[in-house]
Amino acid sequence: MKTSQAITLKHHLLTCALGLLLGTSQGSAQDRFRWPGTGGWSATSPYVRQFDTNSLVTLRGWVVRLESFRPGGGASPGLRAIIQSGSDKVTVHLGPRWYLERQEMQLQPKDPVAIEGSRIPMGGSSVVIARTISMGERSLVLRDAVGTPTWSADQIRPPGTRPTVLAPDSGSTWTLQLPEGKASRGRAAFNMMWCHGCHVVKGYEKEFETPYAQPAVPVILGAEQHKPSRIELVNSIINPSHRIEPGFQKDLVSQGKFSRMGDYNEIMTLQQLSDLVAFLESLPR
Repeated sequence: MKTSQAITLKHHLLTCALGLLLGTSQGSAQDRFRWPGTGGWSATSPYVRQFDTNSLVTLRGWVVRLESFRPGGGASPGLRAIIQSGSDKVTVHLGPRWYLERQEMQLQPKDPVAIEGSRIPMGGSSVVIARTISMGERSLVLRDAVGTPTWSADQIRPPGTRPTVLAPDSGSTWTLQLPEGKASRGRAAFNMMWCHGCHVVKGYEKEFETPYAQPAVPVILGAEQHKPSRIELVNSIINPSHRIEPGFQKDLVSQGKFSRMGDYNEIMTLQQLSDLVAFLESLPR
């Protein structure tokens, strides 16, 4: 074999070996960083969205048995409990089995429980979609106050994908991009967080209780002459002290010149923020 041919063959073999090595490494990295997904239980799926905050009930009783079920739409198996509550046996849908099996609190037959959830019609009867489960001093939260499931973070991106951050093109500027918000959930979050304790909302005066805060806040949401931008709305929620109109400082600012609204950042999720913004953007002007 000529020297040039030997060098070419050696280079080809080395390239193949390196390609196999890189392929193995890349495959391992993809497996290591693979997003788990939700197995068809995403917060936007038709089944999960049946949770209705207007039909909340509280059951007290004990667990008769636990069963697997599939909610349809190609979703992975879920777990449901048959609860003896008084003289009734109630079917309670808990959530995806893969999620429940990873929780510290595990239900067993004959466990005494208190369950809060949404009673909805299904299959000619009714079931309860659980929001919280309590056993004595312990509790497990499966959905937040507006029904968003606690496993919903896994559905941000499809399985096998990784987040991509694109820098703006030359000469362009960054814009605020929130997760998709829903006005109906924002209305529920507005009520749950007692925002109406200070604020009157145009068009919702009969739905929300009359503000009780004193001195009263003169700003009526939805009646502003200037329609706030999305960034202004976000700033007003996460950092209400960032700008206070001069005429309102005496009545609205507490000692230290901070807004009386306080800080909700420790108790409000990013999804709730997006939903609140969507609700405020939907208000009539």
